[in-house]
Amino acid sequence: MKKIWILFSLVLGVSLAGYPQVLGLRDYRQRVMNYNQDIKQSRAVADAALYALKSVKTGFFPRLDLSGSYSYQFENVEFMEGVRLKHDNYNAEADLVQSVYAGGAVRKQYEMARVQQAIAVLGEKHTLVNMLYAADVNYWTAVANRDLYTIASRFVEIVGELYDVVDKRFREGAISRTDVLMVEARLKEAELQLNASRTNYKTALQALNIMMGEAVEAEPVLRDSIRSGVLLPSVSELAVALDNRADYQTSIRDVELARLETRLVKSNYLPQVVLGIKENWGTLLLNVDGERRFTTLAFANLSIPVFHWGERRQSVRASILQEDMRELDRSKLADQVSLELSTAWTTVSDLLKKTEIVNSSLEIAQDNLFLNTFSYNEGKLPIIDVLSAQVTWLQAYTSVVSVHYQFKVAVAEYYRAVGGE
Repeated sequence: MKKIWILFSLVLGVSLAGYPQVLGLRDYRQRVMNYNQDIKQSRAVADAALYALKSVKTGFFPRLDLSGSYSYQFENVEFMEGVRLKHDNYNAEADLVQSVYAGGAVRKQYEMARVQQAIAVLGEKHTLVNMLYAADVNYWTAVANRDLYTIASRFVEIVGELYDVVDKRFREGAISRTDVLMVEARLKEAELQLNASRTNYKTALQALNIMMGEAVEAEPVLRDSIRSGVLLPSVSELAVALDNRADYQTSIRDVELARLETRLVKSNYLPQVVLGIKENWGTLLLNVDGERRFTTLAFANLSIPVFHWGERRQSVRASILQEDMRELDRSKLADQVSLELSTAWTTVSDLLKKTEIVNSSLEIAQDNLFLNTFSYNEGKLPIIDVLSAQVTWLQAYTSVVSVHYQFKVAVAEYYRAVGGE
């Protein structure tokens, strides 16, 4: 029974392999997230920052170091009359050292590492939001070019059908050769436009495939139409957007990091106290008897900076200026976010109205083309009116695709402006 299931699975896999993959917007987004190198790099940076934070944390704990040395004196050295030093000299030492007070430097370094780790996580989010925006634009670009290609194909069919009619009527002697030539010229233009649309669609598919790590020649079936509905965003307050924007939150932490750097600079000019124990085993420095001994030493080091020619004052001033500059960067970014949010929402609102207009214009153009074609077949209109209706239909359909594409991109841009969905 197990063999039958395995055989069935293999047959099913082979048969499904021949079918193109159906790709929706969410499917494409997920595949981009799984493949994109920038996202993976940002995750690696966040992981590295976490490890750096854990490394800095070890500064709070005692350090234990082991060392050893060995030397051999080739010449015979007489320490005093009748007493010669031994040729061998060796020792092993264990140092246990604890920093008791370092002006708060260890604490500041830990806090800075914590902020840097938060910045790395925000960087990962910022990269993800930008990549999802790029994925949306890539997907809708491919969909729009596919729909334009479909429209161009349909236009060739419409003009071809008209050409069959006029050619038949010309052979019957009902019309002049002029009508045939006019329609034939229009057919060639339609075929040329179809070729250009096919090229644009293939190019868009190639960009789509590369971004999700698929073979460049793959031809996925795009599930959505450019006129498909999307989840309309709600108006977002500036405060909400600022809380959600990774780049703005990063700027806040940059200011915090600059303040910690100032405190770290100050800590370098405060007293520092270190306690430790040394355990030494080996021969004496002047090895007379060759005996090995244990020597235990406890020590305390106190370092107090006294006068450095104003170095502390100048270093602190320079660090405070860095705080001020980063605060200005934060303020400037807040204004930029406000502008992006307002502009993006205005664009979405305007394009939403335009989609209603172009949809209505397309319906009118379709009715006009149908009536003009029917009237021409009945001999009530000249061919020029039908050709004009065809152009109007093509322009209206192209406008529908263009405006709906701009609307989809504007929605994606708005979501990016508010910091992601």
